[in-house]
Amino acid sequence: MRALFAIFMIGVAMIQPARADELVVLSAAAVKTVLSEVPQKFEAATGTKIRFVFGTAGVVRDAAIAGPFDLVVIPPAPLADLVSRGLVAADSRHNLGVVRLGAAVRTGAPLPKIATVDEFKASLLAAPSIGMADPATGATSGIYLAKLMQQLGIADVVTPKLKLYPEGQTAMEAGARGEVALGLGQISEITPVAGMTLVGPIPDSLQLRTIYAAGLSSKPANPARAAALMEMLRGRDIAEVLRLNGFEPAP
Repeated sequence: MRALFAIFMIGVAMIQPARADELVVLSAAAVKTVLSEVPQKFEAATGTKIRFVFGTAGVVRDAAIAGPFDLVVIPPAPLADLVSRGLVAADSRHNLGVVRLGAAVRTGAPLPKIATVDEFKASLLAAPSIGMADPATGATSGIYLAKLMQQLGIADVVTPKLKLYPEGQTAMEAGARGEVALGLGQISEITPVAGMTLVGPIPDSLQLRTIYAAGLSSKPANPARAAALMEMLRGRDIAEVLRLNGFEPAP
């Protein structure tokens, strides 16, 4: 049900009439804060507006297949799928950055220990409630974390305590409201949320490092403007914003 709702909402955003002076960008929500100032700066520089449509990686991929769009930002695997379908130009990929998974608590709450696998496992078992992205929406972090709990052998105990949200950042916002005691998700979805404190990355041996990459549509409405936007995403300003929001340089 949550996955269907997410697809419906991104579909509503997509069917708004396109404008001649507008670019449509489909993007994974993990980079939402990073891209927040791009529309204003790009319009000031070019006169072209940007309509961002955010969602989980799975929902964004499906939206790109439904089209139309000018640029997409998602992990490499779904991006490669779009290339194979002829929807994204094969030579246009640009890796923006890499983000790790972390844990967070409401600001002022005691910080759980998560430095080692045993500490992390114990903190999950001790937490009265845990918030994270819903795997059913195609969220990269949610899918991985659900499998990780199975691998750690604690799914039977932890699953009843899980509270699932459409995206990682909405899970963190719920944590800031006191709805969950422990938030798990990509660090880029933790750092922008006021009222949540990053405990740290989860142990390295359990870590998921996700690359987020941009790709140009193979049939952009305005090729020159789409190329100009890609050039902006390659710039130093975006690289600095990525760093401030928990991203590491991409290979």
